[in-house]
Amino acid sequence: MKKDGDKDLQPSGYSSSPCSMHSVDPAYMGLERPAEVARPSGETALANLGEALLAGLPDAIVYSDSKGLIRFWNSGAQRIFGYTEAEALDQSLDIIIPERLRARHWEGYERMMETGKSRHAADKLLAVPALNKSGDKLSIQFTVAPVTGRDGVLEGIVAVLRDVTETFEEIRRLRGAQS
Repeated sequence: MKKDGDKDLQPSGYSSSPCSMHSVDPAYMGLERPAEVARPSGETALANLGEALLAGLPDAIVYSDSKGLIRFWNSGAQRIFGYTEAEALDQSLDIIIPERLRARHWEGYERMMETGKSRHAADKLLAVPALNKSGDKLSIQFTVAPVTGRDGVLEGIVAVLRDVTETFEEIRRLRGAQS
């Protein structure tokens, strides 16, 4: 590394050999510039990326329109909730919401459709009970985002949901064992 008076300081190349006492990857230590992140370019690449994310993620991705009717249901949603895409499309979100929570859910849903904002922080992971097709109770964690059209008008809400039932049951079991 050169001194301040020299022309070329290290930050331009970020290359250094590992310490002689340790076999450390220079990139791990921030001494080597990471390779450029590959980004899809062009509409086709972005469409392929979107398709892979929507169809391939194990999490449920559910899009509902302004009225709360399901318009997109991925394979993760089918796995978690048990409804096929054909069974879920055009149905109300009520098929996965326990009856006792529906009024509260719809109050929040309507608020988000009116304002474009949830009362919960955008980066907050929410946890709620849900139901599968068999009527079994699930514990899910999810995030939501408003979906606007090209005209900027709010068209619906997309949610990414994960079944954490086993994790919640294990936590309950451990807490019970400590009591």
